[in-house]
Amino acid sequence: MAKNVSTVNNKRHNLYQEIPLSTPYMLFIDPSNVCNFKCRFCAMSTGEKQSYEKQTMPFELYKKIIDDLSDFPERLKMIRLAAQGEPLLNTHFTDMVRYAKSKGVCDWIETVTNGSRLTPELNDELAASGLDRIRISVEAPTEKGYKETAGVDIDMEKFTENIRDLYEKCQGRCEIYIKTVDIALPDEKSKQDFFNRFDNICDKIFIEKVIPIWSDFDELNDRYDIDDHGGLYGQEVRNIQICPLPFYSAVINPDGIVTVCCPDWKRRLVIGDLNYESIKEIWNGQKLHHLWMEFAAGRKNDCEACRKCLAPNYNCHDYLDDHSELILNNLKMRAEVKS
Repeated sequence: MAKNVSTVNNKRHNLYQEIPLSTPYMLFIDPSNVCNFKCRFCAMSTGEKQSYEKQTMPFELYKKIIDDLSDFPERLKMIRLAAQGEPLLNTHFTDMVRYAKSKGVCDWIETVTNGSRLTPELNDELAASGLDRIRISVEAPTEKGYKETAGVDIDMEKFTENIRDLYEKCQGRCEIYIKTVDIALPDEKSKQDFFNRFDNICDKIFIEKVIPIWSDFDELNDRYDIDDHGGLYGQEVRNIQICPLPFYSAVINPDGIVTVCCPDWKRRLVIGDLNYESIKEIWNGQKLHHLWMEFAAGRKNDCEACRKCLAPNYNCHDYLDDHSELILNNLKMRAEVKS
């Protein structure tokens, strides 16, 4: 039986003491910003049309990115091969995992998938690839629920058997985490059905909460009542002034454009382009440093993309607000050393 726990790492560093990081703790590398689902709570699928192309990441660009990571003084703690689409739509996905593992650029590699592409053949490749964790998002416990929430027809028995096959092949090699969201389980019976179906074919299982993670996606509040039901993992919602995300991570989109975070689905905070720069140059660059300074100085509201963003309030595990002076001083010292 699976452990009913989230994947939050509670043994975290005190981030405020480490800023500025010479190496990001983690990077989101997005194999695909295309998705075969149309989930009603997802801005990428059901929000306004984006100004950039939906695509999968070319493998040559990916190899260049992984090679760049060796320039950092330390290994990353994590690469998450997922961001704003369905990663398994990229036909090179398992090659991506193997290449990153072969280069030894990070401690941990995981992905997030809706699981619809799983087959016994792909499961063989995933189990052998070197992935450390696969997060599977279950959008509903029934076929009818999938149609209503994700806009797709799904064979629940086949879907479940493919996950079972993956779990059996991954035991001892890759952790399987199955999650759903609270709005998909409206009553106790549906919750019990969810656990009955999945908790013996994964290592961890959890019911997360739908939260307003997408910046400027007002449709979410129109579709769901999410104001008072807590953070992503049920934690207390706090009014965060200094968002921690840009201080330890970044998002590499399938076309090589680097943005600050996943909630910035409109790409208002572009900090670089890996077709012409290295990730180390971008991490140490003026655009990101300026954003760090603005955040630490309490000027988050001066940033259009961040002004209305509630993501850190609902899904923040590093609290920086009480340490703004220390962070500012350390950032200024870094700038003086570089100059």
